[in-house]
Amino acid sequence: KCQDDPEAAAKFQDLGHAYQILSNEQTRASYDKNGKPETNSADANLANEIDPLVFFAVMFGSHLVEPYIGELWIATTADTLMKDAMEQQQSMDMENMTEEDAAKFLASKSASSEEMTLKQRKREVKCALNLREKIIPFMDAKDEDDTMAFKASIAQEASKIVSTSFGATFLVAIGFTLEVEAEEYIGVQTSALGMGAMNARFRRTRKSTANNWKIMGAGINAATTGRKAMKEVEAVQKQMEEKKAMTVAGEEEENGENNGMDEEKAKVAAQKLEETIPALLELAWAINNRDISRTLKGACKKLFSDAEVSIETRIRRAEAIHLLGSEFYTIGKECGGEKYDVKDTSDIKARAEVAVMTTMAKAQGQEVTEDDTEDMIRRAKDMQQGRDDAEAANENTASTDENMT
Repeated sequence: KCQDDPEAAAKFQDLGHAYQILSNEQTRASYDKNGKPETNSADANLANEIDPLVFFAVMFGSHLVEPYIGELWIATTADTLMKDAMEQQQSMDMENMTEEDAAKFLASKSASSEEMTLKQRKREVKCALNLREKIIPFMDAKDEDDTMAFKASIAQEASKIVSTSFGATFLVAIGFTLEVEAEEYIGVQTSALGMGAMNARFRRTRKSTANNWKIMGAGINAATTGRKAMKEVEAVQKQMEEKKAMTVAGEEEENGENNGMDEEKAKVAAQKLEETIPALLELAWAINNRDISRTLKGACKKLFSDAEVSIETRIRRAEAIHLLGSEFYTIGKECGGEKYDVKDTSDIKARAEVAVMTTMAKAQGQEVTEDDTEDMIRRAKDMQQGRDDAEAANENTASTDENMT
């Protein structure tokens, strides 16, 4: 997320690891009893239990739009980082490296970069093939009724996508890029000196600039929030460790009270980490938005530059993609997709909990469908809302009793 900071990935993993420990009753109890677990063991467990590809698919509800955008870059990158991080921590010793070892290390990093580039190209090709398949009814349309039927099928699909948590936002991101790329191609091919493409290029540049500013602002916000949360969590952990060190054999009678205090502090630490989730998701979505735009731009370029078909067919494809993008963008915009805002913390917490449970279930060989995850998210939201209402009622009761006394 912060390419200029070589420690950014490690900091983000530490933040996620701390949250995983403190937000789970069993791991928190283990921490209270035994202190901080060994790093290698903790990292191994984390990597085995959390599959970033599954986690982010559930977190953002991207399964319905995967034919258009493929696997999100942030998910594939997180997957690679987590796997590589373990290997590097176990095998790399930068301080004592020889020149030959350093050369091999750099070569492996270069190969990894090439692998990521190849993976992205394959992703764009797959998206281009899916788009070509999607617009076949438009390409084969014999009359206006066939074209309207194609348009109706797009609207029906968009209505299904928009029902998911991030559906409207996905529709806006996908729709805008498809519409602009198609508009530019048609403008270049059908107007004098390509003048018809100027408006599309202006719209794309303006959108790209705005999103880059969003990434910068979200990155600063996430870094600031994350550092603050980590400091507060570290302070709580330090207090808990100091209390453990001060405990002596003759203080058994105070253990119950101390355990209660430790549990309360653990809850406070988990709450502090939960407060960072909106900022992290805001940054993640800003990155997703740019990733979607770049991926679909590459897919459209492949679709519109296919030398195996005539220029007339390519223009016809662009017209179909423009219609597809326009419908997606319009429906997404009407449902608030342009005003993305991570404020519903109950929804975020519910999705995060279900995302973790889903990855762990799949790691154990259990079958979990997209419908299952959405149903679990709804149930988790209802349960979270019930807990929040109960806490609010208890606070009101306590406040009323205090006023009466």
